[in-house]
Amino acid sequence: MNLKEGIRVYNRQIDNIKDQISINSGVVPVENNDPEIEYYHNAYLPNSDWRMLTDQEYRRIFTANEDSRMFNTLGMGVIPLSLEHLFKSLKLSECESLFDVPKQFEKNEELIKKLNQELNAFLDQKSAAGKYKFHRIARSLPDMQSTTFHHTGHNTFKYTGLHIDKSIFFTPHTAYKSDNRISINISTEPRFLYFINLTLRQIFTKIQKKKSEKITSENIVEEFFKLYPDYPVLRLEIKPYQYYIAPTDNLIHDGTTLGNKFFDITMVYTGVFDKY
Repeated sequence: MNLKEGIRVYNRQIDNIKDQISINSGVVPVENNDPEIEYYHNAYLPNSDWRMLTDQEYRRIFTANEDSRMFNTLGMGVIPLSLEHLFKSLKLSECESLFDVPKQFEKNEELIKKLNQELNAFLDQKSAAGKYKFHRIARSLPDMQSTTFHHTGHNTFKYTGLHIDKSIFFTPHTAYKSDNRISINISTEPRFLYFINLTLRQIFTKIQKKKSEKITSENIVEEFFKLYPDYPVLRLEIKPYQYYIAPTDNLIHDGTTLGNKFFDITMVYTGVFDKY
């Protein structure tokens, strides 16, 4: 199935951005064959037949308009060098487990104070109204097909696969009103973002062409993949100290650390990031 026009990628300061994005042939339902990694029964993951974009596909997903709307724009960029140096000073690569990461942030009060000042100055440049808040330091194991999971009990987890976030209540027709988020890769290796380049409203319309049952934010991802398993997934490489800004309530997506050898650590803020 051919890639349609929808959500666009805006690039700031990254050379040869086309080399950081690839495309595949669609998705496959998850088979829970691994006793140590359990997915929800209706989870989907991308096929592994990745290739580079054609010139035509590239034109369909990229935009040079820095004033693009939040609900259908995925921004990419690089954090300032001064901020990168501060993150490196934390020496997160010395952590022996994911539980050590928060402790590493607590070790040096003056460094964290300076880091917060630099972070706020950077984030103020990305949000015209200064409307944002710290969400979390996301931590993931290396070489994971999916990085998004929910706690389901004492030391038990289920992975979601490709999904939409649900920061507030919304319908497929109101998801465009949601805030977006910024995610900064502060690891030593690249990480990857899977995404479908269609808004929920576009996806709703495509489902309605084949199915008349009620479509909600709870079932829209599963219904779309049942009907269009051959719609291509895009995979965006986020190198260390690069960031992305994305409308994750309005975007089917997931993270992956496949091929990595070290912990994946990202700094995440939510709010209104309208200056890519």
